[in-house]
Amino acid sequence: MSRSSVVHVGSRALKMRLGSYLRQARGGTRIVVTERGRPVAELRPLEEASGSLEERLARAAERGVLTLPSRDFASLPDWQPLVRPGASLSRAIAEEREERL
Repeated sequence: MSRSSVVHVGSRALKMRLGSYLRQARGGTRIVVTERGRPVAELRPLEEASGSLEERLARAAERGVLTLPSRDFASLPDWQPLVRPGASLSRAIAEEREERL
């Protein structure tokens, strides 16, 4: 089969011969999975992961798969818990639940 070929297969046939279809996908064939004649999924070979993490993230952002952060969160100060006077929140919730019983 050529590298750009497309095969349509029903979900039941895919289930019965998954290994065969995976080999075809690994070889470059796109496998369109159908249910009752309607396309529902696609198997295709994965792109090779090349480049640094930053380069791969940038490519994913270009494809619209993810959004890169707008600031460097590593430079933020360490998180410190907020301490308030009075009973703890968990204790207040427990007390309220006990009152409902």
